[in-house]
Amino acid sequence: MGGEFTEVVPHLTVADGQNDAVLDEIEADLLSKLPFTSRVSSVDLMVHDGAKWLERASFALRE
Repeated sequence: MGGEFTEVVPHLTVADGQNDAVLDEIEADLLSKLPFTSRVSSVDLMVHDGAKWLERASFALRE
């Protein structure tokens, strides 16, 4: 299956579009909690239409 990117890196977006002070505060809070582990049952594919993020698809994961 081809795509725009040769390698996909899973990630979690915590904040987007906030001012630097808010981002600094979030980063400081999260650093003390990393790394973390979690079990997930599905992943969502999100796309940006130029104005907002929309869910394109959801994929169930096997246990």
